[in-house]
Amino acid sequence: MAGDQIADHSVSAQQYPTTFKLACIVFSLALAVFLYGLDQTIIATAIPKITDDFNALGDVGWYAASYLFTSSAFQLLFGKMFTIFSIKIVYLLSIAIFELGSLICATAPNSGAFIAGRAIAGVGAAGLYSGAVIILSRSAPLETRPRYIGMLGAAVGIASIAGPFLGGAFADRVTWRWCFYINLPLGAITFGTTFWFVHLPQDPKYKAMKWTHLLKQLDIPGVVTLVPAIVCLLLALQWGGTTYSWANARIIALLILFVLLSIAFVVVQRYTPHTCTIPGSIFRSRSIGFTTWFALCTFSVFVVMVYYLPIWFQGIQQVNAFQSGIRTVPLILGFIVFAIISGMLTEVTGYYTPLMIGSSILITIAIGLLSTFKPNTPSSQWIGYQALLGFGVGLGIQCPLVVIQTVLSEQDVPVGTALITLVQNLFGAVFVAIAQAIFQSRLKQNIGAVLPDLDARMLLNGGVTTVISNIPVDTRPTFLRVYSKSVTQVFYLGVALGALSMVGSLGTEWISVKKDKKAETKEETKQIPEETTMEKTP
Repeated sequence: MAGDQIADHSVSAQQYPTTFKLACIVFSLALAVFLYGLDQTIIATAIPKITDDFNALGDVGWYAASYLFTSSAFQLLFGKMFTIFSIKIVYLLSIAIFELGSLICATAPNSGAFIAGRAIAGVGAAGLYSGAVIILSRSAPLETRPRYIGMLGAAVGIASIAGPFLGGAFADRVTWRWCFYINLPLGAITFGTTFWFVHLPQDPKYKAMKWTHLLKQLDIPGVVTLVPAIVCLLLALQWGGTTYSWANARIIALLILFVLLSIAFVVVQRYTPHTCTIPGSIFRSRSIGFTTWFALCTFSVFVVMVYYLPIWFQGIQQVNAFQSGIRTVPLILGFIVFAIISGMLTEVTGYYTPLMIGSSILITIAIGLLSTFKPNTPSSQWIGYQALLGFGVGLGIQCPLVVIQTVLSEQDVPVGTALITLVQNLFGAVFVAIAQAIFQSRLKQNIGAVLPDLDARMLLNGGVTTVISNIPVDTRPTFLRVYSKSVTQVFYLGVALGALSMVGSLGTEWISVKKDKKAETKEETKQIPEETTMEKTP
């Protein structure tokens, strides 16, 4: 039964690269996604030095937001470009744009130029991760891909650890500009390796088209509606609750525009079936629907916990940023180890669904345990609970990419991969904003119930670690208990997301990556007349 649902993968007859070439390709792709992950975290500890140089404290939010906006907004466009143009050329283009943005950041004379560089780097980053997965899908058989996808996940995890440390080290001992100069040689290695070892021809169906027809295939109406929709949502999240209140007319207008433009995008996809960005087959796939939900929940959990665990360590246990980074190593290390193990288990058993179910269970239990943190929680507990969360996230976070490659046709894999990446990035930002709103409301309420004489607004306007200096010495133990409770109540959001991810893991079909070759050959034979018909469709 399951075997009948396996998608046609036309690359089955393809001659895959030799072991040496494949090793070089995997290395270059892992390096590319390492840069992708590094650029998201390395700036965090360097921001104080950057604002000192530019005298632009008010621009801090845009240093991260400009990168997030463009990297999210252009995900699906790159997915479409990977489908209709040469995968190799599009990937080299994404690396080049990322490198250009990094160079502008490294040499920026002022804050405006720096923000522009971050936005340009984000455009290139939109193709780095999804492109790496797509190239892997054409460079290794389906049954062995999970191990390599696990390696890509591990590379992102390593970047998450290395980023804050490298950013702090460069800012303190050399210059913060090296946070971006470092991308240039590493990106050059990735560019050169991809250029020499990746040989993926353009789809013949699109290669025969004229440029005017290819431009129509890019789904310009879809781009014109989707990109502004994403920007409106992210602007609302960036400004809401900080620059403006959530009830402000600007925020409401942005959210309304997001909804209207999103509806317009869906309408465009519905009525342009031959050029749409997201084919109807993706919408109709049960596995894609459930695994997208799973990816949304698990990645959002990871992002929220990566943000709020350091706040707990620095705010409650009063350690500095470096020590806080050290204390979150169990989470990241557990994630890296189990991302690799997950790929191996999928390859051995052939099935990813049980790993997704196990991931949902471990995540929910782990965050439930993390929510019991108190100021005097011993190190054995915060180490063990974080490691358990890392195991859960690592076990399942790469599975959606394997699902995409298993259930979709090879032609739809690029857009499916971009869709998963977009959903993860976009909803990661959404749930961080939700977590911030929960934290602020719970801190106000908890402080008001126990220490009514304290001004909660003063606390929220202070820093994570400096706020304690504004608290009278005799009330600090009580304040720390309340502070800790407010942070751990944010963890309840993670518990809810972990539980909701079970809907996605249980709903995903059990389809093996170990395809039966005879069945596959028959399936391809049956597909030939249909494909010929499609090529004749204007």
